Amino acid sequence: MPKFGVSIYSISRNILNGKITPEEGVEWLCEHGAEVIEIVPFGIDLLADPTLATRMKAAADKFNVPIDNYSINADFLMKTPAEMQQEIDRVKSHIKAAKDLGISTLRSDCAGYRRPIEQNTIETFLEELPDITKAYEDLAEYAASFNIKLLLENHGFHANGCDRVRLILKGVKSANFGHQLDVGNYICMDDKPEIAVKKMLPFAVTVHMKDFYVRRTDPGDATQFDCSGAWFRSVGGQYLRGSILGQGDLDTVDIIHSVKASGFDGNIYIEYEGMEDCFYGTKVSLDNLKRIWSEV
Repeated sequence: MPKFGVSIYSISRNILNGKITPEEGVEWLCEHGAEVIEIVPFGIDLLADPTLATRMKAAADKFNVPIDNYSINADFLMKTPAEMQQEIDRVKSHIKAAKDLGISTLRSDCAGYRRPIEQNTIETFLEELPDITKAYEDLAEYAASFNIKLLLENHGFHANGCDRVRLILKGVKSANFGHQLDVGNYICMDDKPEIAVKKMLPFAVTVHMKDFYVRRTDPGDATQFDCSGAWFRSVGGQYLRGSILGQGDLDTVDIIHSVKASGFDGNIYIEYEGMEDCFYGTKVSLDNLKRIWSEV
């Protein structure tokens, strides 16, 4: 049976604006039904504050709720060899710092989220694939020394899409490497999430559960290839905006049914990124996940 948890990213607005501390954020998630927690460094700097990981773990331990994943952005590409190695070393420093959270998995990106669209072609991806797999093999070996499994999320507009993610997952020669399946992010590459989830579940170690509003025509306040506005655009030009789970345009019932029917028993994390109050949006999303799971 999976554990139904929350990524602290879901309430990061209230950490970044100083409304709560990271430790208080952990406690809030525990108090509102999270069975497991993911940490994301938005307003949370484990490198600058060496005691923070221990303090957050202590906050979760009061509720017997594990912190079991840590997700970080990273970019190994479009760099000189020296710059690439510097970025790999930075990720290793996060792996070392995150061990005090007690995590079993860590997600690292490999490509910059805001790379211009013209650099994200399939031709560029295939050229960069050897560098991607080599970096992940290095990091997977390092993470294994801390008993942490390294994960790739379908995130952004380059290392995303079923075919590209599968090529990375099959190309990395390490048993200590797997997939953090984000059920919504595949739509950023215009893959149909309901189908993509079915394709990629065999690789999934953890799941991000989210929902989007989807529009074909400009709804206003939209940016291209960026999330700085309310709406952003997919590679193919669809307009997307985060929503409360179960209230958007993705077929959440079908997605959750697919995950459940597959026998998946890892951690499932709500990743709420809508415009509503983040406490409200996160709580309703988690409640909907648990309710729909019980119904399908």
